[in-house]
Amino acid sequence: MIKKRIYALWAYLLISFPFFSQDTLIFNIPKKYGFENIIADTFSNVKPLDFFLAKLENQKNNNNTKVNIIHIGDSHLQADYISHTVRVALQEIFGNAGRGFISPLKISKSNEPFNYQTNSNINWKSSRCVSTKQTEPIGLGGMLIKTNDVNATIKIKTYNTDSLDYSFSRIKLYHLKNDSAYALKIVDTNKILLEKSESTFSTNYTFSKNTSNFTIHLQKSDSAQTNSVFYGAELENGKNGILYHSIGINGARYKNYSKSNEFCIQTASLNPDLIIISLGTNESFQKNYNSDVFYKEIDTLLTNLKKNNPKTPIILTTPANSFYYHHTNFNIPLVSKTITQYASDNNITIWDLYSITGGPNSAVSWKKSNLLSRDGIHYSKDGYIHQGNLLTKAFINAYNKYVSNR
Repeated sequence: MIKKRIYALWAYLLISFPFFSQDTLIFNIPKKYGFENIIADTFSNVKPLDFFLAKLENQKNNNNTKVNIIHIGDSHLQADYISHTVRVALQEIFGNAGRGFISPLKISKSNEPFNYQTNSNINWKSSRCVSTKQTEPIGLGGMLIKTNDVNATIKIKTYNTDSLDYSFSRIKLYHLKNDSAYALKIVDTNKILLEKSESTFSTNYTFSKNTSNFTIHLQKSDSAQTNSVFYGAELENGKNGILYHSIGINGARYKNYSKSNEFCIQTASLNPDLIIISLGTNESFQKNYNSDVFYKEIDTLLTNLKKNNPKTPIILTTPANSFYYHHTNFNIPLVSKTITQYASDNNITIWDLYSITGGPNSAVSWKKSNLLSRDGIHYSKDGYIHQGNLLTKAFINAYNKYVSNR
């Protein structure tokens, strides 16, 4: 009788609680500090993500597709510690399709992620979406480099990280294409070119085998060609799995990305299955912060992104707490509230990092744990990695809920 009751209890648990599903995944945050709200580490309004989560499940079970994620942000994202942490975790589970999109940040004299490197034999002029004067349209990556020197080269190299190989065989070069632009070419006798194709703002190469480096040369074939404007490159290995494209520009706000129509247009070329937007910190440092103005700035960017990616779900994230001079930033709660309100009004998924990381005055706890940098605004490497692990946990929670309830 006792055994029958035990078996009946287990049957009830298996039916009633999705925790016991064989399709669910386990992800444990490596280190917890005690001040986080781990229970709140979920996506709110997850229903719009169903198609994305279904594609993840299909890739997990059948390994027959690519899943593209675009993560747009500011300086918190430019160093790639947050996005790299999520990228590695998801690729280890769902497959590694490559490093994804990269920007020539070092050539533009800015900080560059640690898992790739760009170099050139000359000094290029550069412009970013935060620049007040922009002579050329800003494309994918939120920045550009420009030169008139036809002898210029761009060298790109990726580095393997953790357990993942980031060599590649498919290269998509993003650059301005008009009558005055030089053509771009890749010449390497060690790489057998299988295919080359063109689009209105890119040149695509497919090689017979993977490599971890290549050099871009400029080519002049007409006297009208006088310059080259380069945005970045997408790197794939030809396999199925996750492509996690991280785009971050120091100092960026919603309005900086939205004012570049070309940026929003080019996001569609990555065929995104999900777009994540992590902005708001720089808006919080405005002396005369206005929630109504900020709400409209959010709407402008999302309207432009949706116009070019009408079926792609979006996740908005709130910024974590930080310091404003010697006090915790009093505008962060207001910014977070505006982002949350916009998401609620427009049926958009939200990840409330502000609440998850501890809410009001949590910057004090992060600083005591050496997770904040000395400026009180940016985070230490460990702080960014911890945020990446928190975001990964939210993805796994959403995935487990989806596969358990479908």
